[in-house]
Amino acid sequence: RIMTECPFCIPPHRTVEEAMAVMTEKRVRHLPVLEGERVVGLISIGDVVKEIISQQEFVIEQLENYITGTPARPR
Repeated sequence: RIMTECPFCIPPHRTVEEAMAVMTEKRVRHLPVLEGERVVGLISIGDVVKEIISQQEFVIEQLENYITGTPARPR
């Protein structure tokens, strides 16, 4: 068997954190993104990890800028 017959899916309005929670709970590495009955995308665990790391780097940079009084760079 190459693919699950009834894959777990997620709607496009869900957050990255919600997608990660589904992936972790269901032990899957990919989630089809459905808008109604239509597949509009596919998110992988790599996509989720990359976005979470990006968000954390942004928060760290903002905190460092706040502590040092350095103006923030535009994102």
